[in-house]
Amino acid sequence: MFLIVAPIFLVILVGYGYGRLKPDSGGADKLINDYVLYIALPALLFIAVARADVGELKQWGFILSTLIGIAACYLIATLLAKSRRVGLPQSSILAMGACYGTTGYMGVPILISVYGEQAALPAALATILHNIPAIMAVIISWDVFSKRASEGRTPLLRSVGGAALTTVKNPLTISVLAGLTFVLLDIRVPVFIESFARFLGNAAGPTALFALGLGLARLNVREHMNATVGKTVLPMIVLKLFVQPAITFGTAVYLFGMGQEQGIWLAAAVVMAAQPIGAGVYVFAKKYDYQQDVISLSIIVSLLLALVTIPLVLNQFPAP
Repeated sequence: MFLIVAPIFLVILVGYGYGRLKPDSGGADKLINDYVLYIALPALLFIAVARADVGELKQWGFILSTLIGIAACYLIATLLAKSRRVGLPQSSILAMGACYGTTGYMGVPILISVYGEQAALPAALATILHNIPAIMAVIISWDVFSKRASEGRTPLLRSVGGAALTTVKNPLTISVLAGLTFVLLDIRVPVFIESFARFLGNAAGPTALFALGLGLARLNVREHMNATVGKTVLPMIVLKLFVQPAITFGTAVYLFGMGQEQGIWLAAAVVMAAQPIGAGVYVFAKKYDYQQDVISLSIIVSLLLALVTIPLVLNQFPAP
């Protein structure tokens, strides 16, 4: 398993090394990230879903165990924040950090590299399941509970609609929904579109991992490290890297009876739950001007720890 996983993390290391050697390549960072987010990953996820059979999508144990893991960690983080006198909407950023991972940039490439093309469909669905709940919860929380929102009195229904629209406009969400349209309407993907999407999608894995390494090279751990920040970062990382995959596995196996016959779906659910904290959390922390230093540090530390924890998780689900 180490030999399978090692090249994945070596690509991240190459991206990190390049970022350190070329500190003035900030423009390249954005270009590569845009290519991954708007072109390569959407193409990969689209073709993975569009070629699926309707029956393959009825993985209720996978869907519900994934959502339960997300919801449980979000709720636990919210309660922990409240115990430290951090209420809504600020606690929503910390709660998002406890359940929102690098499913697109890191999870998808890892699953396909380890388990092959059969992992593309569960990886695509898991990406959407991990994106929608946390993003919507943060947007609605700030719309409804922030001081500015209270003064403007944003209606709850309008906030939910705006949050849903923001989530749906995500390129990864659009690509999966487009793929689902082909499946539900029983439309066969034209050969030239399939070839084109696969050609673009083949670059998604290494490019996404390289971009992740570049981003890591731009972050400064020492700048944010202090005892106060650590008290907030530690629970977030423990919830994300250990509690979420444990809850996801427990509910999948013991509540929904997932076993060897759903091996790839069970592996995908747990591996996606075990991903480190995603950069999207920092985007929202910056947008709402709340605890950017805490979120930056949590992303860095969780990613470094994930280099150890994810291979351990993958060892529990050996490739066929």
